[in-house]
Amino acid sequence: MKQRYQDPKVLTRADVRRPFYYILASVPVVTSAGLQHKRRSFPLGFCNEITMKQAKARKQQILAPINEGRFLIQSQIPFREVAKKFEQVRIPQLGKATQGKYLLHLQNHLLPAWRDMKLCEITKPTIEAWLNLKAEPQVITVKRKGVEVTTERAGLSWNTRTDLKNLLSAVFTKATEWGLWEGRNPCEGVIVGKKKLKRMKRIPTAEDLVKFLESLPETVIIDTDGARLIIVLAVVAGLRVSEVLGLQSRDIDHRNETLRVDKRLHRGDIDDPKSESSRRVRQIGSLALQLLAYAAGRAADDFIFQRKDGGLVDDRDLQQHVFRPAAEAAGIYHEGFGMHTFRRLNVTWRQEVGASPIEAQKAAGHASLDMTFLYTQNDEVRERDHVNLILDRLKPGVKQPKTTQLAAMATAGGVQ
Repeated sequence: MKQRYQDPKVLTRADVRRPFYYILASVPVVTSAGLQHKRRSFPLGFCNEITMKQAKARKQQILAPINEGRFLIQSQIPFREVAKKFEQVRIPQLGKATQGKYLLHLQNHLLPAWRDMKLCEITKPTIEAWLNLKAEPQVITVKRKGVEVTTERAGLSWNTRTDLKNLLSAVFTKATEWGLWEGRNPCEGVIVGKKKLKRMKRIPTAEDLVKFLESLPETVIIDTDGARLIIVLAVVAGLRVSEVLGLQSRDIDHRNETLRVDKRLHRGDIDDPKSESSRRVRQIGSLALQLLAYAAGRAADDFIFQRKDGGLVDDRDLQQHVFRPAAEAAGIYHEGFGMHTFRRLNVTWRQEVGASPIEAQKAAGHASLDMTFLYTQNDEVRERDHVNLILDRLKPGVKQPKTTQLAAMATAGGVQ
C-alpha cells in the first residue's frame, strides 16, 4: 500500500458540552476487500485543559508512527490469525513436551474463547473473567453407545489456568515482535486466583521407600535392577524422569563420581534439557560405578536404560506397569504418585541433610527458588523436633504447664 505523509490541521469540536481538539488522519484497515485506508478521528484533549500548542504536540506524537508506516492495524486483526502464526513459527521452536501442551491449550481453550475477537478486544478484565470461568465445574454432554450422558467435570487447576495465561501472554509477546501489536501486554498483572492444590503432595518415609524398592516387579519393559536404579537416581540426584531416561554411558564419570545432564528423552523424542539451568553436572557417589556396570556391553552413546527388547523406555509404561503396582504393594500409592514424588523427596532430603535452598535448586535444575520451595515437603518428625527445641528455649523464662495440667486442660476443652 502506498505510504503518504500526513499533516492535518488541529480541529475543534465546539458543538458539545466540553469542546475538544482533534485531528482526522487516514489509517490502514482490514476489510473483506483487503487492506484499505480509512479516515479516522483522533481526539487530542479538552480545550479547557490543554493549549493549542500542547494539542499540536500531541498531534505529532499520534502522526509519527502513521507517517513512518508503523501505524498498527491491531484493532482489526483477529486473534485467530496471530494464533495461527504462533502455531506455525513459535511452537516448533519449543521442546516436544511443551509443544504438545501448547497445541492442546491453543486448540481446546484459547481459540474457542478468542478466535473471532480482535486483539484490541482482549483486555485484562476479559482475561480474568475467562480464567475465573475456567476454574468453575463444567457440565458436558457426551454420547455413550448412542445415548447422551451429562456429566460434571471439575474446573481447571490453578497450574493449568496459569499455563493458559502464560500461553496467551506469549502470543501477544510474539505479536509485538512481529509488529502486529503495540502497547502493554493485556496479560500483564492478570490474577489467576488463589492457588488451591487439588491433591496433597506427599513424599514417602525412608522405610516406605525401602519397601517400594523391594516391591518393584520384573516386567517385559525393564528388569528389576534397572527400575531400582531409575528410582535411586531420582532420589539421589533429583533428576526428572526424562533426564534419567536420556542418560548415556558417556555421561557418567566414574573417577569423579558424577553424571552430566545435557539431554532428555521424552516419549521417543530426544531433546535439549527443559531449561538452561537444567544443564548440570551432579555428584552421585558410588552410583556412577553401578550405572556403568548395569550398562556394561553397550556403546557409549547407547541409552543406559532400555526396554528388554532394546527399544526406548516410555515413562507412561513405567508408571502403569512398574511403579504403580510396586507402590500399591508397598501401601504408599496415592493420587499423583509418580516419578515427581521422588524428585520432591530429593529436594526435601537434600535440605534436611544440610544443603541450602540454593544448593537444592541447582541440584534439581530449577530455574527459580520459588519452584524449589514448592517441591520442599516438611517431614512430620523433623518438624516435631523443631517445635520441641523451640519449647525447650522457652523453659528458662516461661513456666511450662505440667503434663497432668495439659491433660486436664485438653479434657476441659473437649479435646481427647
